[in-house]
Amino acid sequence: MLSIALPIAKKLGLNKVLITCDKTNLASAGTIKSNGGILENEVCQDGEIVQRYWMEIS
Repeated sequence: MLSIALPIAKKLGLNKVLITCDKTNLASAGTIKSNGGILENEVCQDGEIVQRYWMEIS
């Protein structure tokens, strides 16, 4: 999904995107990190810890 979404975001003129995943979702966090995502912070949302990553679009 990320490989589909990033080219669309670039086409829309975005330079960076905010991507989130649950802290317990290690697979998604790994995918985000391996594609250049940088952890900004963790927030509590609906009783769950959510990680927020910024990713530059090249």
